[in-house]
Amino acid sequence: MKYRINLGGGYTRKMKIRIFLRWFFYALALVLLYSLMSSGTFGAWQPFLIISFAIGVAIHEHEFSSSIFGIFCGFMLDIAMGTLFGFFAVLMMPFCFLVSLLARNLIRVNFVNHLIATAITTLFSFSMHYLFTYVIWDVSSREIVILNVLLPSFIATVVTAPLMYLLSRLIWRKLTLDESSDLREALEEAAESADESKKERRRHKIDS
Repeated sequence: MKYRINLGGGYTRKMKIRIFLRWFFYALALVLLYSLMSSGTFGAWQPFLIISFAIGVAIHEHEFSSSIFGIFCGFMLDIAMGTLFGFFAVLMMPFCFLVSLLARNLIRVNFVNHLIATAITTLFSFSMHYLFTYVIWDVSSREIVILNVLLPSFIATVVTAPLMYLLSRLIWRKLTLDESSDLREALEEAAESADESKKERRRHKIDS
C-alpha cells in the first residue's frame, strides 16, 4: 500500500531537496527541448519533443503536478509555433491529467503506453491546430500543410518518443522518493522532534 505524507510538514529536508531537483531538471529539459524545436534543425520533419516529454512526465508524476507541467509545456509550444498564446496549453493540460490519472489507476507505466499516449495527444493537438488555423479561416491549399508539415512532424514525434520516455524516466528514477527509506526518515525525524518537545516541556517545568 502506498503511503502519502502530509504536505503540511511531513517531508524531510532530504525529500524536499530531491523533489526540487526533480522538477528543476524537468524544467531544464523543457527549456533545452524548446531551444531544439525553435532552431528548425529538422526542417519539415520537426519532432514535437515537448509533447512526448510532457506525456513522459505525466505518466510518472501525480495528476495535479502533471497538469501544471502540461500547461507550461503548452505555453512553450505556443511560443515555438507562433500560435495563439494558451492554445496548446489548453490542449496539453487535460491530456497530461488524464495520462497521469490512468497511469495511477489503470495502465502500466511503460514504453508502449507512453508511445500510444504520445500518438493520441499529438494527433488530437495537430487536428485542433489544423482546424482552428486553416479550416475555419478557409485557407487555400491547406491540404499541403497536412502532407508537408503536420504528417512529417507527427511521424517524427512518434519515432522520437522513446527518447523522451527514457529522459523523463531517468530524471524520475534518479530523484524520486524511495518510499521505504523516506518514510523511515520521516518517522525518525518526527520521533526526534517529539523527544525534543518533551525535553523542552520538562525544562520549562523545572524552571517554573
